[in-house]
Amino acid sequence: MAEKVEKVTTKLKEMIDRNGLIYLTEEPYKVYQELLQSETADRKAAGLILYAFVNDVQGEVEPGSDPVSFSKEIQRRCSLNKKAADYLSAVFLTLYSKENENSWKGKNLKGLSQFLTEDFICKWKGSAVWDEGNGTVDCYYHAELILSPCDGAVPDRNLSQQLKKNPFMTKEAIHQYYEKDLREYLDTEFDEYCTCDDYYQPVVEDFEIDAYVSEWCGKHGFELVSCDGDGEDGGYEPKFRKGWY
Repeated sequence: MAEKVEKVTTKLKEMIDRNGLIYLTEEPYKVYQELLQSETADRKAAGLILYAFVNDVQGEVEPGSDPVSFSKEIQRRCSLNKKAADYLSAVFLTLYSKENENSWKGKNLKGLSQFLTEDFICKWKGSAVWDEGNGTVDCYYHAELILSPCDGAVPDRNLSQQLKKNPFMTKEAIHQYYEKDLREYLDTEFDEYCTCDDYYQPVVEDFEIDAYVSEWCGKHGFELVSCDGDGEDGGYEPKFRKGWY
């Protein structure tokens, strides 16, 4: 049984490391599915673990608890036989060991702390189409931006909610969050810039990306370090040509 317990607890710890401590209790059915799909546990064992989380067995775990006593508590709480309760006792006491608890404490908001001490680099490729009815112009802009978190910068509301749910978010995941937000913001501003006038073709090179990025930075606690970008268009393309049949 020891080998099966180790295999399952290793997988469960991996899920916690990836998604945060409350993931197993908030998403027990997803845990069950992942245990089956990864072939970490058979259906019976995965079902026992699902049942244990639904019955809040983890809430009774204390590092260093006596396995026999904890097994009896599981039998009482979940109405399981001794064999099943012994298995769950071994899994939960191994998973929520003092060593793992200390490891998770060390990971708490570590990714955010790392992210806030480094420059934030983002590459953006914007595209839009100006359409005046009889023809179109394809507009493009490419930029590489370097931003720096301001002193005392705090996560925005959406990121704060994600960190509350998963304080183990890596700096890479936080970078992706801000990068996605900045790109979507620039996509919207570039599209509006290129399509705002129905009668005059946009001068793509005059898109003031520095100003737009600075505005975004002011709302999110960053400052613009550098901005290297350039715009171009594909030329006017008529929709209809004489001589077409």
